[in-house]
Amino acid sequence: MATVKKGVLSNGTAVWIVHGAVATLTKMACIKALALGDDSSTEIDNTCLEETTTKTSMYGLNTPGEGSIQIDTDPKNFSHMTLLQLAAEKAEVQVYVGWADGIGEPTLVVADVELPTTRTWSHFSAILRKGSPVFATDALVNHTIPMKRQSEVIEEFKVTP
Repeated sequence: MATVKKGVLSNGTAVWIVHGAVATLTKMACIKALALGDDSSTEIDNTCLEETTTKTSMYGLNTPGEGSIQIDTDPKNFSHMTLLQLAAEKAEVQVYVGWADGIGEPTLVVADVELPTTRTWSHFSAILRKGSPVFATDALVNHTIPMKRQSEVIEEFKVTP
C-alpha cells in the first residue's frame, strides 16, 4: 500500500530578511521557531434600528498580528547579531519564509526581491523589538525577538508541474 504524503514539514524552512537603508538580503542561520501571528478584524455594527431580535455586523480593517523569531543566541553567528541589532533599533524589515517544500533562494534585484517558484513562500513586513535573553537549566541561552507585522502575510504557493 502506497503512503500518501501529507503536508509540509517545518524542518527545512529557511528565513531571509531585507533590512537597511541600502536594501540588504540576509539569510537567517539556525532559527529555532517562527510565529507569524494572527490578524484580527474590527467588527462594525450595521444593525438597523428596526431590528428586534438579532444584531448584525460586518468586518472592517485588518490589524496585522504580532509574532516572534526565536534563536539559540550564538555571538559568532552574523545573522543572529544582525537580528539582535535590528531589534534594538526597532527596525522595520521584510521577512521571507521559504517553506521546506523546495530549495530555491530569493534574490535581491536593486530593491526588489524575486522569489523562485520552486518552493512555497510566506512574506510580510514587520517591526522588530528587542527581547531579553533567557537562561535556563540544561539549555542554550536564547532570545525571542517580538515582531509587529505591518502587512498581511502573503503566501505564494509552489508551482507544481
